Amino acid sequence: MNALTVPASRPPLQRAPALLLEGNGFMRSLTGGLLRDAGFRNVLVVSSVHSARYLMRQHNPGLILTDWNRAAERDEDRLRLIRSIREDEQASFRTAPIVMITAPKSRSEVEIARDAGVTEFLVTPLSPAILRQRLSSLSERPRDFITAARFSGPDRRRRPLHENGPALKRTADVEAGRTTPMAAARAASVALADEMIRTGDGLAIRVARSQQRFINGIDSYGEREAEIVEMHRAAIAQLARLADEGNPLREPVVTGLEQVVARRTSDHDDTIQVG
Repeated sequence: MNALTVPASRPPLQRAPALLLEGNGFMRSLTGGLLRDAGFRNVLVVSSVHSARYLMRQHNPGLILTDWNRAAERDEDRLRLIRSIREDEQASFRTAPIVMITAPKSRSEVEIARDAGVTEFLVTPLSPAILRQRLSSLSERPRDFITAARFSGPDRRRRPLHENGPALKRTADVEAGRTTPMAAARAASVALADEMIRTGDGLAIRVARSQQRFINGIDSYGEREAEIVEMHRAAIAQLARLADEGNPLREPVVTGLEQVVARRTSDHDDTIQVG
């Protein structure tokens, strides 16, 4: 539930360097030219994650564009790079818009990329008009940057809030009086379970279901309950980090969480009975 929201505010994108990470030589030339035509004077073009990391540190880009390359080599995995950018609290470019250039993808793949921290997508073949439109949207309607235990990146909610709109599950929704802490916690637990099921990660799904069981078993939501929910989110974030590092010792994270939750829940029940 707890998340830090940084209000969106930035100068026109063209004032800062743009970094383009593209493995295909023809696409590097084409996209670089389109960016210059769109008003970018400084376009940094690279073909590898290593070069991208170096130039980002040197030039602090205001816009990052990358191809979709879920390479067998972990060091070239673009989603892994994007997650590392969004999680790096010391990086001045952490909140920069990240645009992924890709052939058409399934909805589940798009959602995985958004969960990694992608801001927008450009579907190939590229159109100069669509590129300009996307850049204009990024400049005129920048998204707030969300920092939470299991997600750092641009606000993934696109639609305005309305009566039949998406479930209200953020701390900001509670503070604004749009929903109650209990209703928000339940909506968030359902969203988390759906999200983890889409990943196909059995351990992450197990954590999400543990959180759902906990939420479904309580009648009120306060600091103690929020702490247990945060433990689940931290476990999912840890599972993702271990997967990125290729560390096989992920099972103890889940069993340890389940043991702690069982103890906390038992203590909570005892407190209620005594009270």
